Amino acid sequence: MTTTSYEQTFPRPRRSLIPAWALQWATWLLVVTLIVGPFIPLVYASLRDRPLYEAGGVLTIQPYRQLFGDSLFWHAWGNTLVFAALTTVIAVLGGALVAILCTRTDLAGRKAFGRLILLPILLPSLGMVLGWIVVWGPGGYLTSMFSDRLHLPTLAIDTIPGMALVEASRLLPIAFLTCQAALSRADSSLEDAARSAGARPLRVLFNITIPMLRPALLNAATLIFTLSIAALGIPLLLGTSNNIVFVSSYLYNTWTNASTPDPGSVSAGAVMMLGVATLLLLLRNRLLGAEARFVSVGGKTGRQALLRLRRWRWPFAGLLAFYLAFTTLVPVLGLAAMSFVVVLTPLVPPWELLTSSHWHVLWEDDAFRRSIQNSAIIAVVGAVATTAFVALATLVAHRSGFRFRHSLPFLMLYPRATPGIIIGIGFFWAYLLTGALGDYLRDSIWGIMLAFCVRNLPLAYIVMYPTLARIGEELDRAGRAAGAGWWRTSRTIVLPLLKPAIFASFILLFVEIINDYDPAVFLVKPGTEVMGATMLAQFIQGTVGPVSALAMVQVVITVVVLAIGAKVFKIGVTGGERGA
Repeated sequence: MTTTSYEQTFPRPRRSLIPAWALQWATWLLVVTLIVGPFIPLVYASLRDRPLYEAGGVLTIQPYRQLFGDSLFWHAWGNTLVFAALTTVIAVLGGALVAILCTRTDLAGRKAFGRLILLPILLPSLGMVLGWIVVWGPGGYLTSMFSDRLHLPTLAIDTIPGMALVEASRLLPIAFLTCQAALSRADSSLEDAARSAGARPLRVLFNITIPMLRPALLNAATLIFTLSIAALGIPLLLGTSNNIVFVSSYLYNTWTNASTPDPGSVSAGAVMMLGVATLLLLLRNRLLGAEARFVSVGGKTGRQALLRLRRWRWPFAGLLAFYLAFTTLVPVLGLAAMSFVVVLTPLVPPWELLTSSHWHVLWEDDAFRRSIQNSAIIAVVGAVATTAFVALATLVAHRSGFRFRHSLPFLMLYPRATPGIIIGIGFFWAYLLTGALGDYLRDSIWGIMLAFCVRNLPLAYIVMYPTLARIGEELDRAGRAAGAGWWRTSRTIVLPLLKPAIFASFILLFVEIINDYDPAVFLVKPGTEVMGATMLAQFIQGTVGPVSALAMVQVVITVVVLAIGAKVFKIGVTGGERGA
């Protein structure tokens, strides 16, 4: 990360309507308020002897004593850590293997596989879990077929290892992208020299390639472990039947399903999760700082020599295609079939049980219909507002002389490492303490939109910053030399060059916001339903068909928007224009 020292050798900037210093201060204060602000009432609520909505009360650590004295809480932590560890191991090993095959070998169709492997993280996470349940869950279509007709065992996805496999299939693309980026930057001359000296491919892999990937593997493992701890939908939908409780589902059930809700203990548990997530994010930042020591790069890397797989070229491609079909295509097809049949069972052909009643429910039931409308409005408005705000904040962080600019990158990455359920609890208490404005936000869809925008804000920054870093700062200096101020230079020179990344950010934010649900579970109320929260609540109550139809609405919207982004705006995976 480079910064520019702006010397006072330029002509006096032309006066603008809003001074640059005022705009920069306002941007920084808004970032701090939106990201750090909700956690202050969360900590305060965990230190009171009664909920914040009750008058009076004194400071106490009783909520922590009560929480730490509950054996179920520590049992939930044990389940969560085992689940997160298994998920991390499976996702990191799988992602690294696919990255090596697609980047360092002549695997058949490696470019196509490099794009298709990203589908699980782009498709709706809750919808994919529902697809797994319909197909591979207890009583699922293929589970029944394998056990009853073929008498073959299947993995029970309602166990901790099974849930880890489901989550790992969704998070594997994170490890793939991290390792692919490291391999693309690394010079392959060391591997070529080892092969020329007679080293076998496996020895080159373990002695050279994997050591170069070590920082990337640790980086991906830390991020995946953090995201796994925050999982909510999987333990609620898969773990409940076997009484498997994670920390996230423990907090959710304590707040929503307990005969006497205990907001103090829930807030204390949320603060504990927040502390763990913060420590993991700090660890990840340190690992990122060490990555350059393990990668050999000499200027602009040349053409990388690919390892010839020979007779294994097509078998490996077949195994990768089978994996994608098993983890992505089959669950989506099962979800689609469930939305069009009365019941999905191998005992009766699906075409004999066809029905459109599940889709009629989406338009006839007020809750389902409102959830679609509200989600669409929140996604469009939220994506536009967040994209514009992140573009401004990124300029302040990396293209200004603002005093506190170095704190912005960490702050803008922080919400993604924070469990969504904690963000939802934090905004719930924040709205409760902010008077008329908080009441308005709590009673409207805009309060949920704000929580979603803060949760997904880091995605826009991750897309914009690399593009901004490639724009030479001499353009800023040229604008300043011509007498333009900071804002006019940014608006007329830098932002137009950021357009590809801005469009990519909008598409990505729209998809993520319309599929998000974790922060909304504590904020949603009648009239403010969103698709994810409605699916979660209705499925827990036993409604399967209409929920499958609603999940397919999410899938179709996601695929259509991503296709439009790829074709119209020529948006690549990492943002920006292809070939730029």
